[in-house]
Amino acid sequence: MENHDPYVIDIVDVALEVIDCLNDYTKFYRASDIAHKLGVNRSRIFRILKTLSARGYVDYDPDTQGYHLGVKFLHIGENVRERLDLRREAEPILVELAHQTGDSAHLLILQGERAVTIDRRQGGNRLQVASPIGQSLPLYVGASPKILLAYLPETERERIIKSINFESFTENTITDSNKLRKCIEKIRQQGYAVDEEDYEQDVYAIGAPVRDDGGRVIAGITITTPGSRYSSKRRKELITLVINAGQRLSEKLGYPMKVN
Repeated sequence: MENHDPYVIDIVDVALEVIDCLNDYTKFYRASDIAHKLGVNRSRIFRILKTLSARGYVDYDPDTQGYHLGVKFLHIGENVRERLDLRREAEPILVELAHQTGDSAHLLILQGERAVTIDRRQGGNRLQVASPIGQSLPLYVGASPKILLAYLPETERERIIKSINFESFTENTITDSNKLRKCIEKIRQQGYAVDEEDYEQDVYAIGAPVRDDGGRVIAGITITTPGSRYSSKRRKELITLVINAGQRLSEKLGYPMKVN
């Protein structure tokens, strides 16, 4: 059980060992069983189990005085599965979108109160504007971040807007909650979002929503391009391509195709 890595927190490491141990079992086991298996003091294991139980990560059976993994792990597993499915289904569409435009195509999801890039494909043009995978952005800048904010339930959306500590990244950054509300209303009406240098100078982006089988917006798909390739004509072309990509990905995830 000893770990000499200075960055590893011992009590967290033991708690994860307890979770791993419970995952091996198909029935409830007592704290003493886990303590014996892991070679850890029983009282320490007991405190860990009580903490995990209070947070819903394990269940306690008073009849057997045993523990088992709780349903919270089912929700966590479902979230992970959904993300993996999303990336797998999105990959060919991102590749095609990058090929069609010559620019970088991104897939972003909501994580907490920020948008995170979970996949990216680059186009064939030599000059690319590409966000690294894992980059986290506030929800009032960029194309897909504003998409993710716009399609949240109204109460959740308003709660986030009221909590935003606006920072000006460029002269085009929205730094007022009322202006952000107007922007969100426009996004919801037109079905796409535009970023015209509101996060970085000379960077432009178009984003569209991605929906699951229940119609919930679970991601945003974005194309980013430098100012040297951006014009009113190019803007219209990118909007059409990105909306189409978002709709096709939504259909792959089970959202019904629109019939004109």
